Amino acid sequence: MSSLNFGAVIVTYNRIDHLRKSIRCYTAQTYTPERIVVVDNCSDDGTKEFLESWLAEDEGVQKEVISLESNTGGSGGFYSGLEAMQKYEDIDWIWVADDDAYPELDAFEKARDFINERASEISGIAAVCGVCGSDGNYSNIQRFRLKKTVFGLMDMPIPQSWYEKSVFDIDMYSFVGTFLNRNKLLMAGLPRKDFFIYQDDLEHSIRMKKTGRIVCTTSVKITHVDNTPPADITSWRDYYASRNIVVMYKEHFDKWSYFWRIVRRRVFAFISLKPSKIKVVNAAIKDGIKGNMGIHPIYKPGWKA
Repeated sequence: MSSLNFGAVIVTYNRIDHLRKSIRCYTAQTYTPERIVVVDNCSDDGTKEFLESWLAEDEGVQKEVISLESNTGGSGGFYSGLEAMQKYEDIDWIWVADDDAYPELDAFEKARDFINERASEISGIAAVCGVCGSDGNYSNIQRFRLKKTVFGLMDMPIPQSWYEKSVFDIDMYSFVGTFLNRNKLLMAGLPRKDFFIYQDDLEHSIRMKKTGRIVCTTSVKITHVDNTPPADITSWRDYYASRNIVVMYKEHFDKWSYFWRIVRRRVFAFISLKPSKIKVVNAAIKDGIKGNMGIHPIYKPGWKA
């Protein structure tokens, strides 16, 4: 069995309790990562002090903390973390996850075994994903497939029945429990930091898929705290989720699929019967079409109707 070096990139922002719990999931792995990079998105809840003390601990793992001067969102955080990690030539695979993702303690060992068992085909694999959930109940917002319909290509959650298999191919992943092949990452490029938050991982997976397969193994399991806000709340999150999916479809898919993706977003807003949500989504679609990226001057983090 060949030795593999894993790196882990964790992005955090003002969730010190989650970070404390998740970071121990990496240092206590049965097959520990070679290096852990934590990106602190300018937290002000004591995260800085916690990470300083964590760096001083001798846990047999190479550690690095990237402290950003402003909150760049998940997109900027993963951009910075992967930019730093990809420079290490001794790293073979790079795990990415938020601070509220807790891999089981044998996750890296299971991934190592999975990759080694497929040594003959691994050059054609760009990413290996674990699964979020257990006991037959898996998250439907972390792994996706692209399905051809009369409305063009549609990003669809992986059916629950697929998780009964030991391994299956997917088209898109989230940055929750995904191992990226470093060489393929160098080919595909880094995530788009101008997305700020949402869909940056889906857009990145499209580029990674062009370099090789994306496979999901149910042997690697992750518990993930779902912080998706209730659909009846209109907030800044509606803006970025809508704008970025429009940009993704515009840049990577055919015009028919792009058109119907916009229609779907508008329908989603209208059936909410909330004028505030309709207004935010319309603004997001307009900016997506024009390519206006970054942080919106009105719909900044924390904004809500």
